[in-house]
Amino acid sequence: MKLHNLTKRRKRSYNKIGSVECPILGNKVHFTSEGFHHLIYQSNNKPRTVSERFMKLMCLKHAPSVVMNADKVEARENTRKVKGKFKNVIQYELVYEVHKDAKMRVVVEKQGKGKLKFRSIMPHNNKSKNIFTRRTKKRR
Repeated sequence: MKLHNLTKRRKRSYNKIGSVECPILGNKVHFTSEGFHHLIYQSNNKPRTVSERFMKLMCLKHAPSVVMNADKVEARENTRKVKGKFKNVIQYELVYEVHKDAKMRVVVEKQGKGKLKFRSIMPHNNKSKNIFTRRTKKRR
């Protein structure tokens, strides 16, 4: 599958999500355009590698279920430059086993007293990474 086509399809489905209730955080997580942008570009606005974009886009379909069913959460406070100003942010890492031997990690961020926003998704460990980054070879 071409990365461009995958990106277009995932963006359409991402835009339909809107927000998802997160019981472990006791609030809704909003899936904003900023979150999708972060899947494609790094924080310094440079494009991610092709393999990294492919991996994140393949994992994206699991983001709502990870947010709704997460059974593990870690939080860390940080300072990040947002629109030219440094702001205090709290990032939450939500972990959930989406199927046998495949755990996903979703990063959710809260800036100041703002709402919780989806930031990223990735496999939680190398075993999970291998499941979501395998590309099938075409048979002749």
